[in-house]
Amino acid sequence: MSPALHYSPHSASTAIVLSGGGARAAYQVGVLQALSRLRQNAGADHEPTPFPIAVGTSAGAINAAGLACGADHFDLAVQRLSRVWRNFSTSQVYRADAFGVMRSGARWLSLLTLGWALTRWHHSKPRSLLDNAPLLELLQAELPLEKIPHLLHSGKLSALAITASSYTTGEHITFYEAGPHVPAWSRTQRRAIQDRISHQHLMASSSIPFIFAPAELMLRGQYNYLGDGAMRQTAPLAPAVHLGAQRIVVVGVGRSHEVLNLPQGEHPPFPSLAQVAGHALSTIFLDALSVDVERAQRINHTL
Repeated sequence: MSPALHYSPHSASTAIVLSGGGARAAYQVGVLQALSRLRQNAGADHEPTPFPIAVGTSAGAINAAGLACGADHFDLAVQRLSRVWRNFSTSQVYRADAFGVMRSGARWLSLLTLGWALTRWHHSKPRSLLDNAPLLELLQAELPLEKIPHLLHSGKLSALAITASSYTTGEHITFYEAGPHVPAWSRTQRRAIQDRISHQHLMASSSIPFIFAPAELMLRGQYNYLGDGAMRQTAPLAPAVHLGAQRIVVVGVGRSHEVLNLPQGEHPPFPSLAQVAGHALSTIFLDALSVDVERAQRINHTL
């Protein structure tokens, strides 16, 4: 029988965890390219993927799904991701034409300015600042998710997990596709659901609040609206651990160790709105990863 049918959560070795960060996820592909070159130099480019467990959130979920789809040939999967990111444009993520922006963003801002006065008409309720329908088209064209069940059955892939946040229930959800004997897990305001990962799951995980509309998914017989998986992600490494990883490679895009030191006695400038917004977004979407890595290091040191 296939090794996947006898999957044990302790048999898989190395997982890769890819964080969110929007366009910063392009840096993750640079790291993957470097790993691919190291494999080629070592003559290991024909061996199975070094990351049988792929875990991602937000933009990192898209990269993780790309690796999972190419688990039968890691280097080709990295090349495909690199090609997509190298030729990336805003029009592939949201409607950037004047009519598209006017239809979504301007209408959203107008209703916000009017204090939602027009929302008494159901069809006038704003959904998001931008329309990210082009992103779905890009994912469908570039990510053959239908390959994942075969890769799991053949043992070339152990698991793929992506995260999203439910606006409907307030929970942080980890969707994972793995072998039949991988049990789900749950914690306070967090739970895992085994499911066939679809492009709609990726849309949910990467739907930045307010900017992109929530994605609708059926969860246990109930429709849920879900948004960016980096929200409320208090333990980004947890899915990899639950899926049996003994080693974890983390590719983050935050500035966990960089601190800006001003000259002694110099009065810092008053923070701009962009600085405040950037700090808030980093706190919500990026800082949890560094905190969880430190927690894992302390646990390992104690053990």
